[in-house]
Amino acid sequence: MNAGGTTELGGFTVSLVRADHSSGDVVNGTPIYLGNPCGAIIKAAGEPTAYHMGDTDIFSDMGLIAEIHQPRIAMVPIGDRFTMNGETAAMTVKRFFNLDTVIPCHYGSFPIIDATPDKFVAAMSGHATKVLVPEKGKAVQV
Repeated sequence: MNAGGTTELGGFTVSLVRADHSSGDVVNGTPIYLGNPCGAIIKAAGEPTAYHMGDTDIFSDMGLIAEIHQPRIAMVPIGDRFTMNGETAAMTVKRFFNLDTVIPCHYGSFPIIDATPDKFVAAMSGHATKVLVPEKGKAVQV
């Protein structure tokens, strides 16, 4: 599967969409390419469409992703340094999407990125989209 492709997975589909990020690792001192970074669109009949943006920065084609897939739930990276920061992530949600719920992700996992979702939550203040910040290790109902 690659960006633009969709796979049927028995009751739901997953479509891959573009993400702006690097994709590599170093194994035993040798750099290796890990493929194209992507986000994922998850659709199930009768359920709201979900969009996991993956590790990404803002890009204008997010407007096309919103138009084509019409997600109602999104997981948006907010950690900075390797993805968008909280303020840019909030701009992304406000500019391109008509979401019911947004879930911040990719923060607090190691010291050089933002430790909390506070900047994102503050930047989303007053917007109609519900911001859901899950408690680490706990399941949430969306």
